[in-house]
Amino acid sequence: MKFCFKVGLVLLSLATALSACSGQKCGRNDWCACSGGTECLQGCDDVDGCRFFCSLSDRCTATCGTGCTFDFHDAKENSFSCGDACNIGCHESTACGAICGANCDYTAYNVVHSGARVGPNSMVSCTDVKVCVVECLGSCTVACDQVDTCEVHCPNNAAPMSCQNGSLACGACR
Repeated sequence: MKFCFKVGLVLLSLATALSACSGQKCGRNDWCACSGGTECLQGCDDVDGCRFFCSLSDRCTATCGTGCTFDFHDAKENSFSCGDACNIGCHESTACGAICGANCDYTAYNVVHSGARVGPNSMVSCTDVKVCVVECLGSCTVACDQVDTCEVHCPNNAAPMSCQNGSLACGACR
């Protein structure tokens, strides 16, 4: 129940940002950035392969299709939504929330709250995070280092496996 609530907050944050968007659009392989201010919403015109940066804002939000890169830092609230093969970094922030498809690489460090819903074959890393909650929609690996609470939810309510390197996995350890 906690995870659904947290994911709901991420989606609510996305909806809030959409209603007060900056309107910045990004094209394939563009480097798009915004900094400062209250709201920063970035979207990808052709939905694939965009690279987004956001810093020093109250809220940073980005949506994209596949193969996107996100680097958000020094913002209070951060929301990411993307398809497969995305690379997401969120650091020096209060809250980070991500929804991504298969083969995602999500990293959060020096964050108070981090929540992610990731597709199969994804990697999640939380370092120096107070609360890290991850829902895996298939096999995934989650590494928590210096984390007060690390919750990993696997498909079909299966318990995550403890791996030799200290990470948790839904499915086989990598």
